[in-house]
Parts: sequence; structure tokens; C-alpha cells
Amino acid sequence: MPFDSSASQKLAPYLAYVCTDQGAAVACAVVEQSGGSTSALHGGGLSGAARLGSGAPQAATVLAEIGNIPVEMACECVTEICRTGVNVIVVGEQTDLATYRALRRAGALEYFGFPVSAAEILAARPEEPMRDNIVQMPLERRKSPSIAVMGSNGGVGASLLAQNLAFHLAGAKGANLRTALLDADLHFGSQAIDLDREETDGLFEALLAPDRLDDTFIAATMDHLTERLSLYSNQISIGQDAAPYERGLRGLVSQLRKEFGALVADVPRATMIQNDDLVQQFDALVLVIPAGFSGVNAASRIIKRLAAQNPDLRIVPVLSDIRRDAGLSLKDVQKTIGLPVVATLPRCDAQLARAHRAARPLIELYPRSPYAQAVRVIWSALQSSPKPSAKPAARPLLKRFFA
Repeated sequence: MPFDSSASQKLAPYLAYVCTDQGAAVACAVVEQSGGSTSALHGGGLSGAARLGSGAPQAATVLAEIGNIPVEMACECVTEICRTGVNVIVVGEQTDLATYRALRRAGALEYFGFPVSAAEILAARPEEPMRDNIVQMPLERRKSPSIAVMGSNGGVGASLLAQNLAFHLAGAKGANLRTALLDADLHFGSQAIDLDREETDGLFEALLAPDRLDDTFIAATMDHLTERLSLYSNQISIGQDAAPYERGLRGLVSQLRKEFGALVADVPRATMIQNDDLVQQFDALVLVIPAGFSGVNAASRIIKRLAAQNPDLRIVPVLSDIRRDAGLSLKDVQKTIGLPVVATLPRCDAQLARAHRAARPLIELYPRSPYAQAVRVIWSALQSSPKPSAKPAARPLLKRFFA
């Protein structure tokens, strides 16, 4: 059996020092689930832990809330506590990457921004020393399926589909996967607004340093919509340059694939077309197309472009009745784009209005609706083997349609 130093020295598993009700609730759950008693709970936060914990260690791990002290002082407190030989886990309201890095450099085992669960804190353990006679090779983490959802034109319901597809993947009655929903429209992203959630400021920090992300930062800065669905969504200021942030989308998508069981990204067409390296990160693209001349023309050009950028990208066309335009037939659309359409998103104005007012996904509010059924069909199509593509139309659509 592995040697347990805390057991041999009769140390309590955790001592907690908190300064808010939120911190106290989490600390109480941690102490209780680790087999400790309420005597392990103290006030004073991180600074109090440093003052009271300078002698012989009384616990294997100190759980301390940062409170309102400056980051520099917090780091000094962490270093002071670590000198006694105990592990330090810090919790607090701060969600910026700079705070996280500073505390880790100071010696903290982990830092968690609120909200955080007792299970997440209990899962944070120090790395075991490597045995001399065993060469430990890092395990390669399996990449999760990543799906981009994009409209060939604006107003076709691509963002709506991305939202509902993500909820389906995360739902207990759906795919039941731990899912990330990424709103990649940095100019006018609507996911947080439509769901009546606070925009996630950590998204921009993540995009500026995607190679330095880890599961702790992602958990602290994403908005956890449900137990199995987390959201990144924010907008830059009008007139601000999005290019420095968009360059980080590739790295962020790559990292989210490692941390989640599935990824759904709501991606504007310009962002996708102009970032070749981003296209490489997706397994499939759900392309939402209106039944009109400009929409079908744009879809044909997009398909050709993306197929050249990433030949392995699976493109799944979906027809949208939300914007019908000329009302072209399914046969004409499929012939022109050269791919089979897997589903049609029906108009559902009354149900959609109620879902928007309730700030809930349509598939959750109306699970038996035709729209919800279409979402399930799209997910089934994404899981199945792709069919051979049809031959592209020999003549432009307008000429064929009116011939």
C-alpha cells in the first residue's frame, strides 16, 4: 500500500480558513467528506492561516480563502504555510490567469475560483514521486469530438442550433457527454445573452495564452450552465481589434477537446474561412443553409474552400426553414452544393419566442417538438458514417432553376 504520511502523524486531512459564507459552505463540505470534524473550520482566510499555521503542521492540507488581500500578500502567505510541509489549496472570487499562476508559483497545490465543488477540491492531490526503477510515460489524452456550427448566411439559426446541439450532447436523455459550448463570435456572440448569463471574462485571457491553459483555469473561468455543460461567451468592445484573440481560437479549441467529452463551437463564417489552422481542429462542420440563391451559392463556395483547407473535415449540411428566401427545393439545394442535406430546421416561431423569454434552449423546453427532433437527427448523422457526396451541379443554380 502507498505510504500515507498524514495517517502516520495523526494529522487531520484538512484544516480550513475561510472569510465568506460561500467559502464556509465549500470548506464545510470538504471537511465533512474527508472525514474531518467541524473543529477543522476556522475564520481569518488565507492571512489567518499563515498567522496560525506557522508551527507544527496540524493537517495534511490547508484549504484557505484568499478574501480581499492583494495577490502579492496572498503569495507570501502561501509560501509561509508551505514551509511547514503541508499542502495549500486556495479558493476565492478571482478568476484571472495572473492570480492563478502567481499562487501556483508561490507553492499552492491548486487554486480554484468560485463556484467550486467539494469534489473538485478533494480531487486535487500532490504528484507522487516517481519510482527509480520505473519509467513513467505520459498517457496520451484522447481528443474529444469537436463540432463547428456555422451559417452560410446570417439569420439562418446557426447560433440557435449550436446552443441546442450542445444541450442535447450534455443532456441525460441525449448523448450525456461533458460538453463545452464555445461562442467564437467575438464581435457579436449571443450565447451568454440568449441564456441570460454573465459573459465570461476569462475567455479573452484564455485566447491570449491558450498554450498555458489547464483544467483548473478552464473550470474557474467558464460558466457552468448545467452539471455537464460549460460555456465560454463574450464580446469585444465596438471598434476593438479581434485578430489577437482570434489567433488563440485554435489553441483554445485544442485544449477544450482535452478537457471535455465533446465540443460545440458557434463559429462565424468569416472567422472560419480566414483561419486555416482553426479549421484543422474540427472533426465536423454543421453548415446551416437557407433555401435561397445567395445562401446556396455561399454554401457551395464555403464547402469548396473548407474542403481544400481540411480534406478530413466532415461537412454536414442542414437546411433552414427559419429563413426560406426563394424556397428552393431540397433536390435543387443538394444538387448545387454536391452533398446530401441531413435535416431541415423547421420554423417554430411561437415555441422559439417562449424559449427566448425563458432564456432556455428550445430542445429543453419542448423536447418533443419538430425542432428538437431535427437536432437529434443531426446528432445521429454526425455519429454515422458519411455517405458519398453527390456530383456538383454542372450549371449555376439560377440558370438551372429558370431553364
